[in-house]
Amino acid sequence: MNKLGAKIKVLRKQLNLNQNDFAKTIGISQGRLSEIEQGKTKPSAETLYEIRNKFNVDLNWLFDEG
Repeated sequence: MNKLGAKIKVLRKQLNLNQNDFAKTIGISQGRLSEIEQGKTKPSAETLYEIRNKFNVDLNWLFDEG
């Protein structure tokens, strides 16, 4: 799992959302979210924008390697 995918998964779990509900909120499929969380693919800029707007997430936190 890559850091970005892991952070998205942490965020989702902190929000007490399953993959399906989180994915619907940001406009992607559950399968796509699963691939992102596992590091198999990267989220698009549009997906990151939706995460930022729907969940008030600082994108710097998502990309922080620390």
